[in-house]
Amino acid sequence: MLRPRPLIERLPKYYPPEEGRAGKLRLDFNENTVGCPAGIVSFLRRTLRPEWFSLYPEYGRARRILARYFGVAPEEMLITNGVDDAIKLICDVFVEPGDVLVTPTPTFAIYQFFHAVAGGRTAVVRYDYDAGLRLDVGKMRAVLGRRPRWMALANPNNPTGTLIPKSDLRALLLAAPDTLVLVDEAYFDFSGQTILPWIRRYPNLVVSRTFSKAFGLAGLRLGFLFANARLAGWLRRAHAVYAVNSVAAACAVEAIRHDKEVRQYARQVRANREAFCRTLTEMGLAYAPSAANFVLVRVGARGPEIARRLRAQGILVRDWSHDRRLRGYLRVTVGTEAQMRRLARAWKPLLPVMEPGKGRAAWMDLIRHSPPAVWV
Repeated sequence: MLRPRPLIERLPKYYPPEEGRAGKLRLDFNENTVGCPAGIVSFLRRTLRPEWFSLYPEYGRARRILARYFGVAPEEMLITNGVDDAIKLICDVFVEPGDVLVTPTPTFAIYQFFHAVAGGRTAVVRYDYDAGLRLDVGKMRAVLGRRPRWMALANPNNPTGTLIPKSDLRALLLAAPDTLVLVDEAYFDFSGQTILPWIRRYPNLVVSRTFSKAFGLAGLRLGFLFANARLAGWLRRAHAVYAVNSVAAACAVEAIRHDKEVRQYARQVRANREAFCRTLTEMGLAYAPSAANFVLVRVGARGPEIARRLRAQGILVRDWSHDRRLRGYLRVTVGTEAQMRRLARAWKPLLPVMEPGKGRAAWMDLIRHSPPAVWV
């Protein structure tokens, strides 16, 4: 019987969102909760032509316009089919079987997923729970001493929402001159912190962005990868020739014309995030300090039940019980003020089955299942 490579059989299962999400309040996968700017839809209605479907895409004009928007040269940028495509491309270009990825835990699972598909091993370093989920730079630097092939840092991190200060990022880049460092800024629009200009200062730095979050274009799969021209050239050499479809490429150019509207949405989300966190504090619930458009909340052992009861009311939140490090935690996407009021009405009656907790004690189950550094 035909079988795949053994490492494929050993890959852990990825848990995508459940089907049947239409018509519900989707606070489970960090999407834009109101949709993309209306002007993008109007643009498509006005300009969509049959040849967009029959001709292969052209990217030259889009690359020039988008590069100017991001403040880079066209040769320093790749347009990708979402950030997932960008992560896979890094593995395709740089990872040999047995190579090592170093990344914090918990974090975005796709880094380790594509690295494992390429035959690599991963060194994971847990966040410092005693220090408010701050990245433990000392332990990260210790692992870097073993010369891993690459390091992946989501900033802000997913699922915790925590932000790595620029001083820590600089220390890690300097400690790893021979290691490719990916800083994934998927949630940049909600944090306001970027190191994109650093690609010309650090030859080992790669930065990724997406239009799936604040821009509301997750369904079109639009990502961006930035690096110095030499590094970007190696990545472009192995990239699929037509990775991004014509409609997505055209919408990317149109999307930046609505940047003001996107920024306004992001500002509203930041304000609503802070209000939600204040409410959680009043309820006595522990949560991670977030700079993203979501908050990771500790609700206790009945987390799956709470998620099911919210779903029965048409509200979706992300239950993390499939991850042994995050049992008892829900990740809640922050939406509009009206959407958060709806969540609050459904949330408060469930408080009796939630477990309050503060500080170190609130994170003990995470610590118990997360050794300081593990090779997997």
